[in-house]
Amino acid sequence: MKFCQPVFVTLVSLVLLGLAQTQERWLLRFSLREGSVLNWHTKMITKIFVNKQSELELTEIWLRERIEQIKPNGNLVWSSQVTRCIMKGEVIPPSQFEVTVSELTPLGYPAKPMTIPPPSLEQFDDWLFDLFGGIGLVLPATEVSIGDSWRQQISVGLKPPNEPRRLTVIYRLEGKEKVGEKECLKISVQLQSPVKLAWQFKDASVVITGGAKLEGAFWFDLSLGSVRQRKISLSINYTLESERWDGFQFVQKTNYVNQTTEVEAKLLSPK
Repeated sequence: MKFCQPVFVTLVSLVLLGLAQTQERWLLRFSLREGSVLNWHTKMITKIFVNKQSELELTEIWLRERIEQIKPNGNLVWSSQVTRCIMKGEVIPPSQFEVTVSELTPLGYPAKPMTIPPPSLEQFDDWLFDLFGGIGLVLPATEVSIGDSWRQQISVGLKPPNEPRRLTVIYRLEGKEKVGEKECLKISVQLQSPVKLAWQFKDASVVITGGAKLEGAFWFDLSLGSVRQRKISLSINYTLESERWDGFQFVQKTNYVNQTTEVEAKLLSPK
C-alpha cells in the first residue's frame, strides 16, 4: 500500500491547485466617467449621553456628486453639493452649504496629503466626528480575492503624549452581495484608537481620555466603478476632567461622554 501514498498526495495537490486557479480576483479602482452624476441619501442617527443625560439627533442629507474631470494620471476631480438637509426636524437651506471639490486617486486616496488641524476645546466633539466619521473607502494596490485585507495609515500629527497621532484603518473583502439588483463586493472597515488630549490655561486645565471605534462596510459596484452603499457605526467614549480657579478656590468637574452615530448612505441614482 505504500505506493498509493504519493499518488494520493499528488491528487490532493492537483485539487488544491485547481481551486486556487478558479478563485476570483479583482483589481478594484474608482473608474467613473467624466460627467457622471451620483445622487445620495444619507441618514445619521446620533445618541449622546453626558453624565447619564441622553439626547437623540436625526439628520438626513441629500447629496449630489459629479465627476468634473478625469486627469491623464487617472485622478478624479469630484464635486459635492448638499441639495437638501433636515437636521433635528428643521430644514436647512442648501445655500448654507458650500460646494466642495476634491481630487482623488483611482485608489481613493486624496491627491494631496491630508492636513488635520489640532482640535480646540470648543469644537472637540465636531473634531472627533470629522476625524473618524470622515473615513472613506481606500482600495488595495494589487488584485484581491474574498478574505484578503489591506490597510490605510492616516497621520494625525498630534504631539506626544496626545493621541491619536496615527490612525490605522483595516479593510477586508468579505464577499459578494446584492444591493437592489446590482451585484457588489462587500468590503468591511474597522478602526480603533485611543483618545488623549490636554489643554492648559492660565487659571484652568482640561484633560480628556477615552477611545473611538469605527466599524461598518462599503458595497463596491464593479460595473459602476464606485460605491453603491455604505453603513458605518461610530462609537466615541471619553472622560473630561477639568479644574478651574473661580477666584476663591480650584473647582474640579468630571463629565462622562458616550456618543454613538449610525450612518447609512444609499445611492439613489444611477440605479
